[in-house]
Amino acid sequence: MAPNKWKANRIVWLRRFVQTVCLLLFLYLFLQTAYHPIDRPGGPVALFFQFDSLVLLATFLAGVVIPVGLFLSLATLGLSIFFGRWFCGWVCPFGTLHQVFSSFRRGSLELRLKRTVYSPRQKWKYLVLIGLLIGVICGVNLIGWLDPFSLFYRSLATAVFPALNSGLHALFAWLYESDPGIGSARVTTVSEPIYEVLRTYLLAEGEPQYQMGILIGVIFSGVVALNLWRARFWCRYICPLGALLGIAGKNPLLRLKKDDQACNGCRLCAAVCPGGARPDAPSDASEGWKPTECLFCWNCRSVCPKEAISFEIEIPSREQK
Repeated sequence: MAPNKWKANRIVWLRRFVQTVCLLLFLYLFLQTAYHPIDRPGGPVALFFQFDSLVLLATFLAGVVIPVGLFLSLATLGLSIFFGRWFCGWVCPFGTLHQVFSSFRRGSLELRLKRTVYSPRQKWKYLVLIGLLIGVICGVNLIGWLDPFSLFYRSLATAVFPALNSGLHALFAWLYESDPGIGSARVTTVSEPIYEVLRTYLLAEGEPQYQMGILIGVIFSGVVALNLWRARFWCRYICPLGALLGIAGKNPLLRLKKDDQACNGCRLCAAVCPGGARPDAPSDASEGWKPTECLFCWNCRSVCPKEAISFEIEIPSREQK
C-alpha cells in the first residue's frame, strides 16, 4: 500500500474512533438522566449542548442571558471557519447515528451514485435555519425541535429508552415467572444476575411514559430510515446546525485538491461521499467541490485508486470565495 493511501486509511479509522467515542459518551451522559431529575440544570448531561453553536445563536437572538458554558460553542464555530463542517463529520453523535445507518445501503456503483450525488434540494437546510432564526426573533423559539442534539436527546428520552426499558423489564419478568430450562439447568440462573446488573446501571426502576412518545418515536425512526434512501439524509437536507456550520465554513483553509490528470473518472469518491460534496468534479469546473457539504470524513481520499485526491491547507482565492 502506498504511503499516502495508508495515511488516508489511518485518518478514516481515527475519525471512526472519534465518532464512536463521542456517540458512546453522549449515550452515557444521557443515561445519567435515569438517576437524576431531567430538569436539573447544568451537569455533565449538558456537555454536548454547550458545543452547539445554533443554541448559542438562538439564545443571543432571544435576548436572554447566555450561560457561561455555552460560550464553548464559539470554539465549534471558530474551527469551522478554518476546517469546514468537521464537527458534523467527526463529533456530532446524531450525525454518527446517521452515518451508521447510511453504511447499510447496498447496490451497484450506479445505484449508489444516484443516491449519493449532490442535489440542489440540499439547500433546504438553509431555509430551515432561516425560518428557525426568524421565529426566535419573533418570540417563537422552535430551535429545540430541530436542533440535532435536542432531537436526538428527546427521541431517546421519550421513545427509545422507555420502549427499551419496558421491553427488558417485561422480558426478564417473563423469564422469572416461566423459569425455562432443561433439567436442573435453569435460565434464571443466568438471567437474574444479568437483570440485576441492568437494573443497577441501565434500566430505570419505574417505567417512564410520555405523551406523544409514540409519535416522536415514529418520526425518529422515519428520519433514521431515510438514510437507506439518501446517505445522511438529515445532515444533507434538514439539519439547521449543519447549515450554520456550512455557512461558517464556506471557504475553509483545509481544502480538497484533485489531480485531474491522475483521476481515471471511476467516481468511487462520489459514491462514498456522505455529504454529496462533489469530490469527483473537475478542479476547474464552475460547480466543483462543495465545502459547505463536505464533512471532511476523508472517505474520498481513502477510496481513490489513483491517489488523485488530497486535502491541503490553502488560503481561498478570490474565485473560490
